[in-house]
Amino acid sequence: MIICNMYKLTDAKRAVNSINYIITEANNYVVDLTKNSILENIELDDKQKEELEQIFFNIKDQISENSLLATIQDKKKRKKINRQPSVYNLFIKENIASVREQNPNLNNKEVLSKVAKLWNERKKEIKEQNQENQENKT
Repeated sequence: MIICNMYKLTDAKRAVNSINYIITEANNYVVDLTKNSILENIELDDKQKEELEQIFFNIKDQISENSLLATIQDKKKRKKINRQPSVYNLFIKENIASVREQNPNLNNKEVLSKVAKLWNERKKEIKEQNQENQENKT
């Protein structure tokens, strides 16, 4: 656990990018070896060679698009579960505009603070209303 705290996120990203570079270069090397082996051992006309070059170019392009960091970030995004907004979230969303209109000279932090105070004053009745609404739905 101590080791994890020693490194920053940017250091981890840098390490992943370095590893990704090495993997990409190794894959490109294998692609080039395969292409050269095919070109040396199989007789192809110019059109076939051109098509083969295009195929290997596309393979290299796909390799460069599929970076390790992007794959890790995609997996994180897929794991995210979207929850329903809480009663508090809905209250803030519904009331922040009116508080902002009533107090145009306040900054965002102060407006949110005012809405939070409103929530504290009204939260019992709002939660009770919400429970009643949910019971009526079922």
